[in-house]
Amino acid sequence: MSSIARPQQKTFSATIARLFHRESSLGLIMITPAFVLLALLMAYPFTYAMYLSFTDKQVGGTANFVGFANYTKLFGTTLYSRTVINSVVYTVIALILKCLGGLALAVMLNRDFYGQRVLKALLLIPWIMPTVFSTMIWSWIFHPSFSVFNIVLVEKLGILSEPIPFLLSENWAMASLIFVNVWRGIPFFGITFLAAIQSVSVEIIEASKIDGASRWTSFWRITFPMILPVVIVVMLISTIGTIGEFDLPFLLTKGGPNNATTMFALTTYTLSLSSGQIGLGAAVTMTMFPFLFILVIASLMSVRRQQQD
Repeated sequence: MSSIARPQQKTFSATIARLFHRESSLGLIMITPAFVLLALLMAYPFTYAMYLSFTDKQVGGTANFVGFANYTKLFGTTLYSRTVINSVVYTVIALILKCLGGLALAVMLNRDFYGQRVLKALLLIPWIMPTVFSTMIWSWIFHPSFSVFNIVLVEKLGILSEPIPFLLSENWAMASLIFVNVWRGIPFFGITFLAAIQSVSVEIIEASKIDGASRWTSFWRITFPMILPVVIVVMLISTIGTIGEFDLPFLLTKGGPNNATTMFALTTYTLSLSSGQIGLGAAVTMTMFPFLFILVIASLMSVRRQQQD
């Protein structure tokens, strides 16, 4: 019996060794734990939310299948149309400002100057600071009664005749929300773009300078095309996080005034937990999926095309 078991053990050990020494199988083994974790924490909640979107599930009630009734009801409400418009405006403007600000910050930090390392560390504070803590500070800064900006501009300097209604006006509330999002996001864009810029070959940049190219031309004609895959990936990550953001709009404006700053996640929260219509709230979340799916596929195809070129 022992003589039969030993060859079986050797065969099993040899099979395991081959699996770990082969690149294709080793890759699958390495990503399996992460894949299982994502399946438990993301795939299951997503599938369950999709199921709830086709039911009339309410808090404390049973879930009955109603087909596309939630989506039909949702598309006919002004709340949903306002949510889509707000989310698109908020995401597009914030993304453009973060991208441009991140590029400017990366170019500035790419030059040698005294205190560069200290400045890099300080610039990360808005990004690593907890959202709740930073939003509480900004809600105090934008407060209608004792806003720091209004005290300085109206009382101290006399530039304005009346206070700015940061969180009371619809337009100003959206602008304030975008400003805080950009303030928090630019450091991430800047540090990531800086790492990409520093990976560009110095010889290519020097050769362009010898050929008479200015810094502006050298950056947009050589550096930027080479870091474009990184830019696309960072913008994709930021788009997904911005369009589904909940904590910042909830803490700063709570979707007001008059639903002027309500987003997808905030509308989902309002319908699901505040109103108890879980099925209808799940439908709001599901309407984001086709757009995000197309965005991810288009971004990955663009990155692959850039790498092949």
